[in-house]
Amino acid sequence: MRLLFLLSGEHPTLPASEAMAVLEALGGGREVLRDEQVLVAESGAPPDRVAERLGMCHLVGEHLFTCRCAPEEILERVEGLDLEFEGSFAVRVRRISHHCREVSTTGLAAAIGRRLLAPRRRVELEAPERVFIGIASRSFHFGVLRARVDRRGYRDRSPHLRPYFRPGSLKPALARAVVNLTRVRAGERFADPFCGSGGILIEAGLVGAEVYGFDIDAGAVRGAELNLGFYGLRGRLEVADAREVGSRYPEHFHAVACDPPYGISASRRGVALQKLYQEALESIYSMLRSGARACVLSPEALPLETLAGDAGFRVEEVHLERVHSSLVRKIAVMRK
Repeated sequence: MRLLFLLSGEHPTLPASEAMAVLEALGGGREVLRDEQVLVAESGAPPDRVAERLGMCHLVGEHLFTCRCAPEEILERVEGLDLEFEGSFAVRVRRISHHCREVSTTGLAAAIGRRLLAPRRRVELEAPERVFIGIASRSFHFGVLRARVDRRGYRDRSPHLRPYFRPGSLKPALARAVVNLTRVRAGERFADPFCGSGGILIEAGLVGAEVYGFDIDAGAVRGAELNLGFYGLRGRLEVADAREVGSRYPEHFHAVACDPPYGISASRRGVALQKLYQEALESIYSMLRSGARACVLSPEALPLETLAGDAGFRVEEVHLERVHSSLVRKIAVMRK
C-alpha cells in the first residue's frame, strides 16, 4: 500500500525520519516523496499499527494521487479514480502553511465531494463511514484516512503530570520519536543509560520493548520506577554509571536512546562534558548488538559525530532542534 502521512510540522526533518523508521521497524518501507508536512511511502505495514507508534504525526492514510495544487487538475484526477465503495463519506482539505492560498479549502472539499457522489453514496459530515483527505502543500496530496495518531495521549503524559518530575525532561512526543529512530521492535531489549525520570523508557515500554534503565542518581532510578508503574509498565532499573554499563551488558541490547545531562556540571558529578560523552558512547557501543542503533542527544557545540565515530559508530542522520535561545541540541542516529 502507498501510505500518506500528515506530519506534525513541529520540526522540519524529524517527523518524516520518524515515520520511515517506524515503517522499517514494522517490516520495511520505501520513501516515495516528501513535501512540507507530508510524506508518501510504500509499505506493507498496517496503517493502524503505524499510527499507534508515531509521535510526530497527525494521521496516516492510503495515498491515491499527488498533483499540482490547481482545482481543475485536482477535480480531474478525482474524476478518474476507480473507487468501489458505498455508504457515507466526507472530504476534508487542509492547507499547510502559506501554500495554495488562492484555493478555498472548504470550496475544494465540497467540489471533490460532488465528484464522488454516486447513487449509493452520500455526504455525511458528522460521522462518515469513510473520510477522504486532501493536503494542500507545495503539491496537492489526496487519500483515504486509515488511522489517526493519538496526540492527546502524549499531552496526557506530560512530564509535570507524572508522580516524579524532574526539569528538563523531553516532551513525550519527542521521546517517542527518539525511541522510534532506533527502530526497536516489540519484545526487543531497549536501554537508556541516562534514564533520569524515565521519559524515554515510558515511550519505549508503550511500544512493547523490554526496557532497562540506568542512572548514577539513586533518587532518579526510584522516580523512574514510580513513573513506569504509573503507566502500567515495568522495567529493569539499576543505579549505575552509564560509562560502565557496557562492560556489564556486552552486546545485550537491540536499541539504546538517551539524553545525557549537559546542563549544570553538578548533574554530571564533575565529569567534563566531552569526556562524559566519549566514555558513554564507548559503553553504548559495547552494549549494542551488531547492526543495532542508538539515538543520542547532545548540545550542538559538542562534536558528537566525531566522538561517535571514534567509538566505532557510523552516524546515519543528525537533526538540530532549538530548545531555547541559548541551546540548540543535536539528535543523532548512529549504527553499530
